Amino acid sequence: MAGSVAKAGGTFTSEPTTVNGNPGLILRLDGVIDGVPAFRVENARVTGLYYVRNPEKLTR
Repeated sequence: MAGSVAKAGGTFTSEPTTVNGNPGLILRLDGVIDGVPAFRVENARVTGLYYVRNPEKLTR
């Protein structure tokens, strides 16, 4: 993700959130939502990573 942000240029920020009951982040590029990764955690281990960038799905 860091490499993609460096290529895009601009200001990258993140804030913690909950996505379908799992921990996640809201990633913004220049203040506009760019994507939302969510992490499935079981027994204190990350067992899944989901990333949404589709603008139609991010409006919620």
